[in-house]
Amino acid sequence: MSINSASPSSSSSSARTSSSVRTSSRALAIRAARQTFAWASGVSGVIFLILLALVWPGLTRGWDAGITAAVVAHRNGVLNVVAPALSKLGGTAIVLVLAVVGLALLAWKKKWLQVKIFFAALAGDVIIVTAFKRLVSRPRPDASLWLGHVEDQQSFPSGHSANNTVLWLMLAIIISTMAKSEVERAWARAFNVVAVIIPLLIGLSRIYVAHHWTTDVLGGWALGFAWTAFCAWVYFGQLAQLQARVGAGRGAIRPKN
Repeated sequence: MSINSASPSSSSSSARTSSSVRTSSRALAIRAARQTFAWASGVSGVIFLILLALVWPGLTRGWDAGITAAVVAHRNGVLNVVAPALSKLGGTAIVLVLAVVGLALLAWKKKWLQVKIFFAALAGDVIIVTAFKRLVSRPRPDASLWLGHVEDQQSFPSGHSANNTVLWLMLAIIISTMAKSEVERAWARAFNVVAVIIPLLIGLSRIYVAHHWTTDVLGGWALGFAWTAFCAWVYFGQLAQLQARVGAGRGAIRPKN
């Protein structure tokens, strides 16, 4: 008599093969992402160092002053309201609140690896930005041009630009790696777009309100992205180790005869 249904051992073997393929595919994706982040961190870091080499001795002073003067000359009523609001939204207090909420949600979900990498990214960003601000000690544009109040007198790099780049992009990376279903992945892709737009708008607002020179903002973006990409490289390395342990654990399981 012919039997069309697969035997239990055949089904088990097929399941193990399918699982192995998925594990291998995920491992390759993690490795590729890690290489991409390594390159991104290196390139952004070089861009930041070039900006630093130009800004520190004052080589961009005339160019920066010209852009600031042009922006101030073309201010209008709508942007005079929108830009300061965006600038405040990117301030230390809001970033701190969002960071605490993000860490709390990750801890609630018991995503301890993500908690550690997110905290390290944010804390490291504050330390690095503060160090470069004090090292360069670049004055801000003249106070008569400002819209609103500034938190300190050190201009390069822009803390708003760097901090929000790290906050939003790191959140986007973490959310993308946690997404499982198609719906979750669609939401993650939408969040990725938001995570790129917000730091860009906040950086541009800092130029508009004349709290920063253009090269301050470019430096903040470059430094923030370089640090974020480095943290993502570390994060994906940890994910690769977890994936390897999962694969080894599955390989150690043998079906009973």
